[in-house]
Amino acid sequence: MFRTALLITAALVLAGCASRGTQDCEAIAGPGWSRLAAEPADGRELLVRANLPDNAEVLWFGQGKDNNKVMVCDPSNSLVNPGCGGSTAYQFEHSAGAWVSRGVLLPVCN
Repeated sequence: MFRTALLITAALVLAGCASRGTQDCEAIAGPGWSRLAAEPADGRELLVRANLPDNAEVLWFGQGKDNNKVMVCDPSNSLVNPGCGGSTAYQFEHSAGAWVSRGVLLPVCN
């Protein structure tokens, strides 16, 4: 009985942390960005540029005509400081036939 309660509690805590990471990424993205249902066609290349592993559990956001701007957000660090976030996002823009980095975005803590 105790084990079952412990497992349920652990599952709920992990689910809460996962949703916190999603909230962090959505807050970093801000208005004008929409969450993509799938990784963009050049997603693997962008993960390499952001120094993220191929198997990273990241969230993708798009903006602009044909999603010519994308943001990949890594919520894995949200466990580091759950009260303040900790997700990291990387913005890219498709310009002149190539992806150009537009920098790294971090949450600002109060």
